[in-house]
Amino acid sequence: MFVRRAALLAMLLVALAAGVGSASRAVAAGPTPLSPDQAQALATAPGTSGSTTSVVSGQTALDASALAGAVTSVETGVSAQAAVGLAPLAEGNILSASRPVCWANSAWHQWGTWPYQQRITNTAYWCAVYGSHITYRSASTTTSGTLCETNWRQTQLIGGGVGQGFTYFTLRSSAGFSCPTVIPWITIHTSHHEDVKRTDRGGTSFVGSG
Repeated sequence: MFVRRAALLAMLLVALAAGVGSASRAVAAGPTPLSPDQAQALATAPGTSGSTTSVVSGQTALDASALAGAVTSVETGVSAQAAVGLAPLAEGNILSASRPVCWANSAWHQWGTWPYQQRITNTAYWCAVYGSHITYRSASTTTSGTLCETNWRQTQLIGGGVGQGFTYFTLRSSAGFSCPTVIPWITIHTSHHEDVKRTDRGGTSFVGSG
């Protein structure tokens, strides 16, 4: 009797393990593509956006230039260390009493809804002589989605700049996505952009998207 119970218990444990394994594989597999009409509706649904900003050290801002995909600009005639406040700022051979302040901002916009969402995030580190002009910027664009894959991405300066006379800069982050449907030869292609403005007072604002 004891042997039979032990055998039944062993079989039960094996069955439970198999069930857990199947459930784990199902979770790992994730969502499956939908019909073209359903996918189109979810991929083109109204989007949302968000932004977070913080003051950072000059070293943190400088280190950001080494991040993958970073596009960096330093005020002409100024060392990178001075542009981020790690050394005295001498502009036009005149030593400035002010040192730049630096900020970091992550601004994102998302189009569509899960599992067909497409998100673009622009992360920027920049420094400025407060209330005067931008001295340094370094920014990169990343993308994400569940079913939609990224085909391409880029970052462009479309307004303002770095250096004396520039109190802001505006970056356009763009990307193209491919969103599959349940029919293998039908794929939804989208392209989007977000325009984000940053100022010499640490301000950030969305000024366009599409």
